[in-house]
Amino acid sequence: MNTELDLSRLLSSFNRQKGLIIAVFIVVSALSAYLAAILPEVYRSSTLILVTPQKVPSSFVTSTVTTDLTERMQSITQEILSRTRLEKIIEEFGLYADKKVSTMEDRVENLRRRISVDFRRNNIFQLSFQNENPEKAKQVTSRLASLFIEQNLLVREQQALGTKSFINAEADRLRKELEQQESEVNTFKAAHRFELPDVMDANLRTLEQLRSELQASFSRLASLQERRASLEKQLVESEVSAPEMSSKPGSFGGSGASADMILQARRRELEELSRRYSSKHPDVILLKAQIAAAEAASKPEKTETSAAKGLTPVVVSPLGQVLQKQITGLDGEIKSIQAQTEGLKQQVALYQSRVDNTSVRGIELSKISRTYEITLRKYQDLLAKGLESELSENMEKKQKGEQFQILDPANFPFKPFRPNRQMILLIGMLAGLGGGFALAFLWDNFNTSFRRAEDLTAYINVPLLATIPALATRSSVLEQRRAHGLLVLGSLAVMVIGLFCVRIFGPVYF
Repeated sequence: MNTELDLSRLLSSFNRQKGLIIAVFIVVSALSAYLAAILPEVYRSSTLILVTPQKVPSSFVTSTVTTDLTERMQSITQEILSRTRLEKIIEEFGLYADKKVSTMEDRVENLRRRISVDFRRNNIFQLSFQNENPEKAKQVTSRLASLFIEQNLLVREQQALGTKSFINAEADRLRKELEQQESEVNTFKAAHRFELPDVMDANLRTLEQLRSELQASFSRLASLQERRASLEKQLVESEVSAPEMSSKPGSFGGSGASADMILQARRRELEELSRRYSSKHPDVILLKAQIAAAEAASKPEKTETSAAKGLTPVVVSPLGQVLQKQITGLDGEIKSIQAQTEGLKQQVALYQSRVDNTSVRGIELSKISRTYEITLRKYQDLLAKGLESELSENMEKKQKGEQFQILDPANFPFKPFRPNRQMILLIGMLAGLGGGFALAFLWDNFNTSFRRAEDLTAYINVPLLATIPALATRSSVLEQRRAHGLLVLGSLAVMVIGLFCVRIFGPVYF
């Protein structure tokens, strides 16, 4: 069998199967015409929505809603196209009241397919809805636009409120930690308040002052002890000289002369000291007291003698009494200064220990305060962020943040958006014509009968002597008519089945 094709053979094949081509063309064209006739007119209403930026400058109030617009729009679209929202829209506007769509799932799915959201540049998007009723198409589009605006405000407000709640909760948690850590720091400072680095300078100054006072006390004590030794020496000298002068017969005049000499010597010594020291100097004061005592001793005193008993007179030295009193006073002052010195030594040791422990307490305090300072900085940062989040929340509540604004309200569609009946008819005719030729070609190629001499020669490889043309007989005519009848019946059956399928499935899922 020769499978080589040429134009004349193809045309002859289409000519033989022209009935099949015409049948397929008529059936497909009729079905497309019926489909175009029964499809309902669908109207589309659209609205343009503009995303307006924040009205308050971001340098004044920073928004806590940082979600990208595209992501937020996808989230809002999923929320609007959810089953719950779409069921409310179906019930609100009485969609699918003709019951062509039986179940609620199919209604929701059909409504979802008829809603389209087209994102454009410059923060603009178009919202569209298709319906058989132009008025309902406009109403549903307006309702969807209002849902988008409300949902955007709700989402932004919820995000701002959630951010504020989270920051406030974290700030409250940090505040409790801060109070606990602050209590630990205060307890440590109270327990070691005199050994902290803050009082280091005061401790050093006090220690230096105490050491100076201690040194002065040592000097004062040495001076008093030296003066006491001098007084004791003078006391011994006065006690030794008094019996010698009183034991000589007729020595009352001599005793008076010796007292005068001592008094003159004391006065000359006072003059020397007055040139070097002031009148408040201890040596000057002591010398003045000694002179006064000597002057009092130079006055005549009554002495009692007992010649009968043969007793010698007892001479009482006034200077010795004065010196003894001064020594007693010095002893009390020395004891007081010694007690004061011991107290100063204890205080010096105490402040020295505080100074020595300051470095250790500083390290311990830094360890305790480090966590407290970190927590304090975090708490202060959260307080500042909490104030910003509160401002952002108020801005969102007062609708001063990013908003959706309707540029073009939902229009009333005067012309149907679909179906395009002319396009359906044209496509149906072209599909019928192409399907007819394709089916004719396949049908003719499946027929294995010999139609030309070349086919027979190529098959049996025997020389062909002559060809006899086909003769029209009664049986051949009847057979041709029967084939045409079957073709017509088949075409009618296919048309009926196609009309049934178009009627059942076409309008619903178109």
